[in-house]
Amino acid sequence: MKNVKEIGKKTWLIMAYLLIMAMTMTIIGITPVKAAANKTDIPVKVVFNIDNKVVPAQGINENADEFLKATYTTKLVAADGSKESQAVIDQCGAKLVPMYPESEIQNPLKFSGLEANANYFGEAIPSLLNQYIIEYDEALAGNYQLTYWYEEERTPVVGKDFEANMPSFSYNGNTTVPGSAKQEALISAAENLIQDSLASRLPASVSGHDAVFGTTAKAYGSWLIFTSARAGYTPHNGFYTECYDAYVQKYQQSNKKDPQGKPLNEGFDANEVAKDALAITAIGYDARNVGGYNLIEMLTNGKNPSDGYFVKQVSEFAIDSYNYLPDRDHAYIHELAANALAGAVSHSDPLIDMYIMEFQPIAPFYDPNAKAGDEFYDVKQAMETVFIPYFARIQGYTGLFYSGIEYDNAWSNAQSMMMLGTGNVDIFQADFIKNGYTMLDMLTDINKSFSADEGQIARGYEAIVRSYRNEKQLFDCTDVANSTVKVNTAILALPEVSAITSANKVSAQKALAAVDAMLGSLNLTTSQVSSIDMTQYNAVKAKVEATEDPTDPVEPTLPTVDCLYRTHIQNDGWEKEFKTNGEMSGTAGRSLRLEGIEVKLESEGDLGIHYKTHIENIGWEKNWKADGEMSGTKGQGLRLEAIQIELTGADADKFDVYYRVHAQNFGWLNWAKDGDSAGTAGFGNRLEGIKIVVVPEGETPPEVEAGTNDQAFISNN
Repeated sequence: MKNVKEIGKKTWLIMAYLLIMAMTMTIIGITPVKAAANKTDIPVKVVFNIDNKVVPAQGINENADEFLKATYTTKLVAADGSKESQAVIDQCGAKLVPMYPESEIQNPLKFSGLEANANYFGEAIPSLLNQYIIEYDEALAGNYQLTYWYEEERTPVVGKDFEANMPSFSYNGNTTVPGSAKQEALISAAENLIQDSLASRLPASVSGHDAVFGTTAKAYGSWLIFTSARAGYTPHNGFYTECYDAYVQKYQQSNKKDPQGKPLNEGFDANEVAKDALAITAIGYDARNVGGYNLIEMLTNGKNPSDGYFVKQVSEFAIDSYNYLPDRDHAYIHELAANALAGAVSHSDPLIDMYIMEFQPIAPFYDPNAKAGDEFYDVKQAMETVFIPYFARIQGYTGLFYSGIEYDNAWSNAQSMMMLGTGNVDIFQADFIKNGYTMLDMLTDINKSFSADEGQIARGYEAIVRSYRNEKQLFDCTDVANSTVKVNTAILALPEVSAITSANKVSAQKALAAVDAMLGSLNLTTSQVSSIDMTQYNAVKAKVEATEDPTDPVEPTLPTVDCLYRTHIQNDGWEKEFKTNGEMSGTAGRSLRLEGIEVKLESEGDLGIHYKTHIENIGWEKNWKADGEMSGTKGQGLRLEAIQIELTGADADKFDVYYRVHAQNFGWLNWAKDGDSAGTAGFGNRLEGIKIVVVPEGETPPEVEAGTNDQAFISNN
């Protein structure tokens, strides 16, 4: 046999080898056989037949890498395609053999894991072929010798040295949506993994100072602090106070001051500022006053350049994190939506997470019920025609998202989940079920999921969990109840000292009272209270106290209040329009259950509203929903059975909220008031309609119809 592993070596090595062999054969009495002169070359090509792969109905094994490896067979053929050359190849028994028999062949042929009718392996085959040599019987080859890439010391070339079919990778078609119990189990597992991931990445031993500044051994940073705060993870008592003190130190030690010695909001890195602002807001402080520096102004004044990735996108999240600029336009959101619909991408990086992060800020503005003419109808179009189908396409065979390189990539999966979660997209719909797997099934064990960036994957999970739990989306920190932003906003609403006169003294007093009421309603830490700049408050208070009372006292007037509400109705979905001030929301005479409700107020005063419902199989919700949040369930087909509603805010004691429901088998019940229960308990009866009104304190609600049940709540327990 002729082992062509030796062919192609340098001439002096070949001659040395032949000399040794000749000497050996002479010693033992064997005469070497001379190679025939002027042999004719026959170039050889390797033909790969790669098997199609189908995800089995029973799922895959634990080793995803092994499952994705392609299986194949090979055949050696004549590169010139002639029958004569092929006959020689077959006659001499040519075959591929490992170059190093003692080593296992490393198979680089792997399917991506995305469903595709044809998969190209031409780029991977050369590294596979370079682990083989061709072996054949030289005597049987006669006056021919086989030639191939190895002899020429070059990389195999597709078409010349090899060819291969393009096999398919097929899913098994299982798109069964998991039941409510399975969904809850997956979400609970995600919540556990969030805590485990954060505890692993940010253990109790890390101080808030080190979390902000990092150490020589490890960086932590604002993204990790933000994620921990949003997920309710606290490494140790006082950690977030330590973080805020470190942020104050960070900006004050920059020594950026104007000529008068006041903090100058210029010359910082906007990318870093945006992440700091998000973290500071999430831990309950105001990003507009960090040791005198205004991080929100830094993000809007154009004087803080950055070379960081996606500065504009992160800045959008920071500015909107506590509605810091409520009157600003959203031209940038519309620009992103237009670019998405036009297929425009401003970067050249092919990785999926980079594409997603460019357009991520549109997700919080997605409303599936938006219609032509609505402000964010373009966002609805972009989400439903571009991004939701895109996510369904890049979701691989185990439910994970493919990064363009691999599956165990924290960035691609986290960013995908963040966009879906902040857009409140239902991740359990059939489009996102692949081979029976949801996007959460394969991520329930930190040791088997992502090998890096636990904080980022925790952030992606948190976005999904918040959407499922009907909580504020990840970047909307207005659910941070004890936040200094509320107090500072009330202080900013105070009048200018120079504008206060006896004629408007009363309104200034009301503004001061609003600040006092806000401070009294919050459970702020000593650190939070000390972070509030009371300069304007104290100046206004001093001016009010020094200003004479008006000659003709003005009777205070109650602010106007409109109560808006809508319900999610069995088979119909959400009502398109909000009902107001005692109008019926729901249906009459159709026996359809209410599954969810949203309630909000439009008022000039400091007045809010919160509510919770009693849900089939669940009972009373643990937490109040407020100011337009959804109470109830989504996609589970569970009826509402009762409701409680209360007013909140400094003006709450000046009004009463009344509400009555239409209950199955009982019809319309009487009015309930200010947190009392309305509906039924113990009967399993659905709510079918509801009316809500807010009236001045002590005023009676509208009269009920003759024959109405006297009770607002009927219990069989």
